Amino acid sequence: MLTDLILFRHGKAVRQHEARDDFSRGLTPRGRVQAAAQAQRLKEAGCDLDLALVSTALRAAETWDACHLAFPDAQVQMMRQLYLAAPSIYLGAAKSVSASRVMIIAHDPGLHELACSLMKGDTGHDQGQAGLREHLPTSGVAWFTADPSTSSGFKLRQFWGPEPVLA
Repeated sequence: MLTDLILFRHGKAVRQHEARDDFSRGLTPRGRVQAAAQAQRLKEAGCDLDLALVSTALRAAETWDACHLAFPDAQVQMMRQLYLAAPSIYLGAAKSVSASRVMIIAHDPGLHELACSLMKGDTGHDQGQAGLREHLPTSGVAWFTADPSTSSGFKLRQFWGPEPVLA
């Protein structure tokens, strides 16, 4: 049963003209640093990840590479269908696995739309919810926990935008 769902937007990627195509866009140095920092933040907040579902696009795969040090025991499944997917694809993938603590590393706008739909009906008005309803930045992390009292079945536990990186 899915108890924790972490939506992790890939790190800052190179510009489109710097890669062969959109799928091949890798992370910038800032993107790598921010992704690793966000994973460490999750770990320090008590996140114990079982499984990462990762888009096979280069920027998502490189984000997982940066995160893996914080979660060395987590399993990973690289999934082509997570590339620029609809929210229902992301949620379906997370619900179809037997792991209870799942991270999805993928793309916008689908991840942001999923986050907003999971918050639908949640009456909380904290700063994290307000920020997440507005935008899920690169290296942004939204951590949801299962909550049967909400209409979506999930409640936002934590939202973090990336820390600035001086480069």
